[in-house]
Amino acid sequence: MATNKRRLTISLPKDVDEALAEFSEVTGQAQSAFVVSCLSENVESLKLLTQAIKEAKSGNISGYESLMAQALGSSLLNVTNLKEK
Repeated sequence: MATNKRRLTISLPKDVDEALAEFSEVTGQAQSAFVVSCLSENVESLKLLTQAIKEAKSGNISGYESLMAQALGSSLLNVTNLKEK
């Protein structure tokens, strides 16, 4: 069955690989599914970080700082939501 999802090959440091493998073994969740879940839950932060870097490169430091604060706030909110589950 064909997939419309892009495939990506990554190299992991040993400690990350071991932690991911153990998590997968304990939870029964596929490693790739867990990685996709982590990224999907933080896609808004990723977009904000990307825009912040663009602002910094264009010299707009106040725009950069504002977007970084938003990105960090989004990440903290995601962590808080995970703790509540």
